[in-house]
Amino acid sequence: MRKHIKAQKKLHRIAFKIYQDVVKQLNPIPKRYMEEFDVLYRVLTQQRDDTHKVYSIHEPEVLCISKGKEHKQYEFGNKSSFAYTRGSGIIVGAMAIDGNAQVKELTGGKIKKAIVDKGYKVKGGILGVDIVMPKMLKRESYYLKKKREERCRSRAGIEGLISHLKHDHRMIRNYLSGTAGDKTNTLLAAAAYNMKKWMRLKRQEILNLIFRWFYQTLILVPVNIQR
Repeated sequence: MRKHIKAQKKLHRIAFKIYQDVVKQLNPIPKRYMEEFDVLYRVLTQQRDDTHKVYSIHEPEVLCISKGKEHKQYEFGNKSSFAYTRGSGIIVGAMAIDGNAQVKELTGGKIKKAIVDKGYKVKGGILGVDIVMPKMLKRESYYLKKKREERCRSRAGIEGLISHLKHDHRMIRNYLSGTAGDKTNTLLAAAAYNMKKWMRLKRQEILNLIFRWFYQTLILVPVNIQR
């Protein structure tokens, strides 16, 4: 470990000297390279406890997300927010940002009640929206408590939706560049999920029509069997 730390410090000094030498020779830095040099400077000067650190040079927007799980405490990427209806399971909101404004933008309606987990806890709540989450501290009757728990169990169904989006619709790894690529990938995955759900429904309707037509046109012919 000591050799590792010593070699890392040596590489850092060499990289910083090269950076200073290039900046000195290019002074002033061309405008088209300002963003790249800014990222390099942040990488070379950032400390362990700094916020908004750079984890990827080619994708500086990548964030370190705390998962809170023992087998995987952290993940590197971006956050995507999904909202789906409780009855039909159709995705009505999908954006690569936190919050719930996208639901109103996509559906054109106002959300009266939102069933969320503790990751969406907002101080003071959201104006005009009834937020339902597990283990709320306010006093409530036994009936309201059981009703809230039932709603939170239905919210847990979104975990299966997220799994389908990751493994069936290419959200487990994003190959599009930048924040625009994150938003595009999220919207395309949600659209593909809804399209697949719609195609499955139409397929079942067509099969029902075929079976109904088959049984209506079926002609029974008596057959004599000799014994």
